[in-house]
Amino acid sequence: MEKKLLVAISNNVEHLFGVRFICSFFTAGSEHHITLFHVCNRKGSKMSHVLTNMWEGPATNLQAELPAGARRSIKKAIALLKDHNIAIDRVITKAIRERYGTVKDILLESSQGLYDAVVLGRRASFALQWLVDRPADETMQSMIRDHCCTSPLWICPDTEPGRKNVLVCLDGSENGYRVVDHVGYFLTDQDQHFVTLLHVRTLNSPDDADIFQRAETILHEHDIGNERIRRSSLRGLSIPGVILSEIEKGGYGSVAVGMHGQDIGRQKAFRLAGTTTSRLISKIEKAALWCCP
Repeated sequence: MEKKLLVAISNNVEHLFGVRFICSFFTAGSEHHITLFHVCNRKGSKMSHVLTNMWEGPATNLQAELPAGARRSIKKAIALLKDHNIAIDRVITKAIRERYGTVKDILLESSQGLYDAVVLGRRASFALQWLVDRPADETMQSMIRDHCCTSPLWICPDTEPGRKNVLVCLDGSENGYRVVDHVGYFLTDQDQHFVTLLHVRTLNSPDDADIFQRAETILHEHDIGNERIRRSSLRGLSIPGVILSEIEKGGYGSVAVGMHGQDIGRQKAFRLAGTTTSRLISKIEKAALWCCP
């Protein structure tokens, strides 16, 4: 089944970390339909009106209103994807004028386009970090509640090429099991990767066996057999610290977490992500972080 990805593209051709992650992590020829999405800065000299252009093939050029840096980034991204044998008819680009801020515009596009995941590079990752670390105002609360974060976010600040496998963080919450389903969906035909199910135990944690069994059942539904599944149950003073340590020890290509998990209540209404996820966003290095709502 074809997976639909929204990939954020900045003005800097050196910051195509999201595209590079896709090319490094997935096998050549994987069935991904990719939209390269650029938000044009509202302060740009030629951005006096809303810009909405769709790129559908190599014979069609984007309009001149796009900044030169964005055009270079899009051209380079397409070249990287073609080198990875992703068919050109599975890659389109879309550019809009900034309306609410880069990250908010990306999140709104993701909710409207029904994407399976949103891939963020360094620039958008830094903006997202600022967003999740601060209480939201009334407008942002409404956007989070009604529009945003309907699709998982893949945060790729500067991933290390060649890393493999996914560390899936579980806490017994329904959000955590949605993470497992998301990982299973994307890895069903990616036999080069295995999945490690990680449960960091706390004082009131549910039983490990029940959590692992349910998670494995979900993975089996995506044709991921036991030979590709590992379990890890650990204790630690800091859940984010344990996760970050495991990422480094295992050399994982990505780590998957719930946006909130058991971190619910008043904070969920005011912040885009829970405490553990927020800390991982600010500290993650070398691996991609998959955050599922």
